[in-house]
Amino acid sequence: MQNITHPLVNLSTANAELITRFAQSPEMVELANTSAQKYFELAQKAFGGTAASEAHADLVRSLTENYSTFARENAQRLMGIAAEGQAQLAQQVQLATERLAAAASTVADASKTAAPPRAK
Repeated sequence: MQNITHPLVNLSTANAELITRFAQSPEMVELANTSAQKYFELAQKAFGGTAASEAHADLVRSLTENYSTFARENAQRLMGIAAEGQAQLAQQVQLATERLAAAASTVADASKTAAPPRAK
């Protein structure tokens, strides 16, 4: 049986790595190292300029890639599970058919060997 949580684990791990990389990017480190005196001024600029930064663009692009990978892996896993189910169903139908044929053969053999009915 395939592990259906594998794509979700991959997505979570990749996103955690991206967010860590984003938080440790030079732009974010520089922002964190600014003096306390200019903190509020820089915070307003940073939040206003974050969307235009290269680090933010990389974050959005990479998150999109991660979700795309997640969707592809999840779809592949689900298709694998469906294929396994279909194969198991075909195997069960084949087994039932063989058993039914064997039972019918046994009944036919038994009726041939049974004594003919007596005449009155």
